[in-house]
Amino acid sequence: MPTRLKSLYRLSRSLPVRIAGLMTIAMLPVGLIAVYQTQAVIESAREQNRAAMVAQLRAEAVQETTLIEDALAATRGLAVLITRLGEDNCNDILRGFVDGNENYIFAGFVTSDGMLNCSSTGDRRDLSQRQPFQTAMARGGASVQVNPSGAVTGRNVVMITQPVRDEGEVIGFVSLSIPHSVVVGKLEDPTQNEALRLAALDIDGGLIAASLGLDESADFLPRDIPLAELAQNPRGTFRAVSGSGETRYFAVTPMVPGKVVLLGSWHLSAVPDAESRLQSIIATSLPVLMWIAGVGVALFGVQRLVIRHVAQLRSAMRRFALGERAESTLVLRDPPAELEEAQRAFNRMALLITDGEKRREQDLKDKEVLLREVHHRVKNNLQLIASIMNMQARDLETDEAKHVVAELQRRVRGMAVLHRALYNTPTSTTVDAADLVRAVVCDMQDLFGPRKAPDIETTLEHIALYPDQAIPLSLFVAEALNTAIRQSAFAEVRDRIAVELSADNEDGVRLSIDSGPATSAGPSATERLDGMAQKMIAAFLRQLDGKMETTSDGGRYRVTVLFPRAVYGA
Repeated sequence: MPTRLKSLYRLSRSLPVRIAGLMTIAMLPVGLIAVYQTQAVIESAREQNRAAMVAQLRAEAVQETTLIEDALAATRGLAVLITRLGEDNCNDILRGFVDGNENYIFAGFVTSDGMLNCSSTGDRRDLSQRQPFQTAMARGGASVQVNPSGAVTGRNVVMITQPVRDEGEVIGFVSLSIPHSVVVGKLEDPTQNEALRLAALDIDGGLIAASLGLDESADFLPRDIPLAELAQNPRGTFRAVSGSGETRYFAVTPMVPGKVVLLGSWHLSAVPDAESRLQSIIATSLPVLMWIAGVGVALFGVQRLVIRHVAQLRSAMRRFALGERAESTLVLRDPPAELEEAQRAFNRMALLITDGEKRREQDLKDKEVLLREVHHRVKNNLQLIASIMNMQARDLETDEAKHVVAELQRRVRGMAVLHRALYNTPTSTTVDAADLVRAVVCDMQDLFGPRKAPDIETTLEHIALYPDQAIPLSLFVAEALNTAIRQSAFAEVRDRIAVELSADNEDGVRLSIDSGPATSAGPSATERLDGMAQKMIAAFLRQLDGKMETTSDGGRYRVTVLFPRAVYGA
């Protein structure tokens, strides 16, 4: 696995990451609910803003709405009168109605074939080719439209038309003309609310009236949306670019249902938080901040209550494992109850282990002292036995008996050398074979004296042996050197004796004794002693589980012993 993946894997298994993941899963439903509720609140606020804007829009145009609704009601009444009284009294009826209402400048009845049969002015003419008549016929019902040049008055008027029916059949239209200036004047003064601009549209999107006049209306009306589309499919509220290139906020609401639509236009600064992105950002950021705060508090709590105490516990365990006992007591500051129990358990464990180690060290010291004392006493007892043998040998009369006692005394001294080495060894469990062989060599040289003993050269490696092998090895070296020294005494030319000790591979030991030129001269007693020595050497080899080879190379006699080094517990 690559190093980066290993690091990510370890990071994913860390306690803070897992706590953050669990907190995320736990808080996800709450966050989603919070987002939903916040969005719902924002949408409700937007709906209220839209409703307030529409209400403001209608309030600003209430006079114009009343004027057009009154005109529509008047046309309905005139249509009924005309059908009831007939065309003979039509001129008088219409003239009396216009004279009694200052908002109207003309009233007329146009038949379905386009003939103006009666009017408030008494004029009669053919209007079938005029666009207002064709529009009224196409709409079929009551309608409101603008006529820049009235056929009779020649003025810019707003025409309200109402079909006249006789037994369900349309026989013509009643038309009322309101000066355009009167309709515009009914709109609120734009200086009272400079942020809002109003426009009234007929069902086909034609401008009936607008703040600041029709000529200035293009600057605050939508630039890229046809007015006819807004009149036929009101969008409620929306943003769009006006004719002046400014992004404005618009609201569309029916002024007279099915006949006139009211359009309002505001500066964005005058519409607080309408469709604001900040609201969406807040709706999303609040749950995110809540998640961050929750995860942060959780991580702080885990760090404060768990991780720092676990880190201290881990550090104390590491120091204790490395053998630091001086400050092994663990002290956690304000830990939870569970970690406080772990602290007490660790301190109790550390105390028990420390006491056990102290007792074990004391036991080892006592054992070492005891072993040293045992080896010391055994050495002294062997030396005492050797001294008794020496005293006994003085009272012997035959040379053969003295020889036997002397050999026994030498072997006892050899065992004493081993126990002296064990006594001087600090561990008291193993013996350095090099020191042991060197002590045996020195003892043999002291035993024979400089006149009888030849020079003995040693090449020794330091090898640790257990006493089970050290004792037969020392006795074997003593017997072999004794034989070699005695044989060299009968040689014509005295030569050196070489003793070599080395490790053979990893678990073997090699011992070589080069005793100089081979000879068979000597008295019979020596031969018997050599035979006894050979038996003892064979016995020591069996104890060592070793093999001995003797070679005679160039007239020199060499003894080589190979044996495996014992392993404790094997």
